[in-house]
Formats: sequence, C-alpha cells, structure tokens
Amino acid sequence: MRSFFPVSLIALTLALAAPPAGASDSIVDRPPMDLGGSQTETIARVGQDLLDAPHSNIWWFDAGLTYPMSTLKKSNIDPGLLVRVNHQIYRRDALGVVGSVGAYFGQDSYFNDQQEAIANAAPVNVGSYSGVDIQSRYYMATPAVLALQIAPVAAGTVSPIIAFGPAVVWEHRATVTSAVNNGVGEISLGSLNDPLVIGPGGEQGISPYAIRTHTSFNLGWDARVGIGFRMTSGPQPLWMRLLAGGTTYYHHTAPRTLLTFAASFSR
Repeated sequence: MRSFFPVSLIALTLALAAPPAGASDSIVDRPPMDLGGSQTETIARVGQDLLDAPHSNIWWFDAGLTYPMSTLKKSNIDPGLLVRVNHQIYRRDALGVVGSVGAYFGQDSYFNDQQEAIANAAPVNVGSYSGVDIQSRYYMATPAVLALQIAPVAAGTVSPIIAFGPAVVWEHRATVTSAVNNGVGEISLGSLNDPLVIGPGGEQGISPYAIRTHTSFNLGWDARVGIGFRMTSGPQPLWMRLLAGGTTYYHHTAPRTLLTFAASFSR
C-alpha cells in the first residue's frame, strides 16, 4: 500500500501529460519551417553553403595615403604614407569591435627641398667641412584605435562598412641638423680635444650631427567608411576594401587631423 500511492501519482501525471489519441499531428500536416519566400532558392543556398562555407575575415591589412589638415597643414606637413593592421575582436551579426594599430609617415618636403638646394650650392673643400649646415624635418604618428564596426554579414560580392571609436595617438617629430662636407672630414664642437668626425660622404657628403626630437601621447578619435569587394571564390576568398576616414587627436587644445585613404585586404 505504501508503494501504491507514489506509483499511482506517477501514472496519473503521465496520463495527464500525454496527448489524447489522434491529437498528434503528422510532420506533413505541420507548417513548413522558415525557409523564406522561396523554399527552392533557400535549399539551393544551403547546398552552396555546404560546398563553399562562409568564412569570417578577422585580420585586415591597410596601405594608403594620409592628408594632413588643421594645425598639421599649417606646420607644412605633407601627405604621406599609411600602413595599418586591423583585428576584429568581436562580432555578432552586423556589429563588431575592431582594434587597429597604424603608422603615418610625413615630412616638411618644401623645407627639406630648400635645405638640399643650400647643400648643393655649398662650397667644395677637399677633405674638410664646407662650413654649411642644413636641417631636415620629419613627422610620424602611430594611432591605436578601438572601434565599433557596423558591417553587414558578407553575402555575395559586396559589403559596406562603417567604423568609429576612440584613439590614442603617439606623435613623433624630428629635426635633423647635418653638416655638408666633401669626403671624410671633421668639425670641432668647441673643444680642441673632441672633434666630430664627419663622413664618409661622396662628392658632396651630408652627415647628421644633431637630432632634436619631440614625442607626445594624445587622445583622439578615428572614423572610417568604405565598401568591400570579394575578389576571389573558394572557402577563404580574398576581400578588398576601399576606405576613407580621418583621425583627429588633440595636442593640448589644438586639434590635429589626418584624412586617410587606403586599400584594405583580407583572406
């Protein structure tokens, strides 16, 4: 009797939970699974995905040009070279988080060209210092960016992209002073016991002897827009993006902006 009540309770529970006879519908009578408007097209798409499975591109490599604006343009920094690497840290549907590190190279080419003209006009003193010094100005910026990326899941051959986020920019400037000499020579720095050897140079050698640098870390932001194209087929196709964007950072309160134009590749 003691075991009768638990067994009866279990049997009653199963009887209530079981559907009545004839109530279970056939899979044929059920509505079709969500296969979209055209089931034939969806089934064909599934077959294509099995043969050519979707591939997620998480590494992108950029190469392009930078164009200085605002205070950088006033400092006569010329358009320069851009190289950048991007890694997609997280993605869910069209949203993602991307980290990137790049390097922008530039210089004051007008000033440098004028200094080279001065060097070419310097007198030639065989085996000694010509008495002429010149300077060269260089610029480099290294931005590290953590951006929110909006990019639809690549389906087909075209994929747009928008990305924006905060940045930390390491800026480095250098002014190099060089002595113009002919061949191997020397120049005194004010001490007769410590001459500076210049050279070796060619017919009109240029030897740097003073390099003054300025380095700063600055906060800013970065934004990019572009469109990607699938270049090849296969399980890991080559993709190319054409990107336009800008990086703005602040040295004290003065904004410094670099427009960027790049081609990006991933596989």
